[in-house]
Order: sequence, then structure tokens, then C-alpha cells
Amino acid sequence: MENDKQVASDQEENFPFKIAPLQKPLQQTRQFTGTAYLHHSISGPNQNQSVVVNPNLPYSFGTVTVNDWPVYDSLGAGANLVARAQGMHVQAAMSYNQIWYNSFSIVFENYRFRGSTLQVMGIGVEFPSPGEWAIVGGTGQFTLAQGVIYKNKVTSTGGTDIIELRINAYYSPVYTESETKSAPAP
Repeated sequence: MENDKQVASDQEENFPFKIAPLQKPLQQTRQFTGTAYLHHSISGPNQNQSVVVNPNLPYSFGTVTVNDWPVYDSLGAGANLVARAQGMHVQAAMSYNQIWYNSFSIVFENYRFRGSTLQVMGIGVEFPSPGEWAIVGGTGQFTLAQGVIYKNKVTSTGGTDIIELRINAYYSPVYTESETKSAPAP
């Protein structure tokens, strides 16, 4: 009851945001799991990242690189492109360890998840291997996502590393009022 009074008080004072009591619980939490293969090409004809800031400091400290890494559903010639890992990574260590901080979106391009994203953060691409990245959010089908991606370099040839991604995400779809009528039952 007191919370309702605060809501009314905030709205009366022209508070720029609206606060309302939750009228129905969030949709049931769902789990998304799968294995995919990220192609990380630092050079050559398939290069898919580029340095955009290079302060020329020791150990490449402060270097910013943007990336658009393709993500496939399997290894080999018959693999299908399912997503792209688009974002940036920054050399964030002033040591020989070369710790690259990554922040990117996995943007799904096919199947029912087209246009949905997983927001990912963590260190290293090919190193450390094995390693992990945090899933810190998502959009579209993956609203409110959180989880982990376990990564492991499986091959390295001619400037291209192939990184196996084992994705484990939990998410809670949030539907608009018009979508609620056609949304799948929890």
C-alpha cells in the first residue's frame, strides 16, 4: 500500500519515468543451449576485424579493435552461418599477457531467432583456451538473457582461429500486449 502511494507521488511530481506495480509475473524462464563455431580471422582474405585505435603504447595497451566474426552451426564445408559476433575488443593489460577485453552482440541471422541477440562480455578470444564469456543480456527472443559461453580453440590455420562456443543461456521472453494473445503458453 505504501509503495502505491510512492508511485502516485512520483507521477504527481512530473517524475520523468513511470513506476507501476507488476500486474502479472514474467513469462516462464527458458533455457537455450547449443554449440557453434566462431571464425576469428586477424589477417588474410577473410579478415573480420580491424584496429580502429592504436595509441602505440607498450604491449599494445589501449588498442581498440572492432569485429564482425561469423558464427557457424558446425565445422566443415557444409556449415551454415547462424549468427555474427559484432562488437569490439580492447587491449586492457599493461603486460605481456595481452588481455583483450571483449564486448559484443551475437546477432542471430537464421532460424526462428533471426534478429535476436545475446550480449556477451569477457576476456580473450583464442586465449585463454579453454575459457568462458558471460552472457549479460539479450534482445528479441532472448530478452533478459544471462548465462555463460564456454569457448575452446579447435583449429588455427593461416591467420584464422576457429573457436568452439558452447552456449548456455537462460532468458525470459517479454511480450507486448498484442503479442500476449498469440504468445506460447509457459
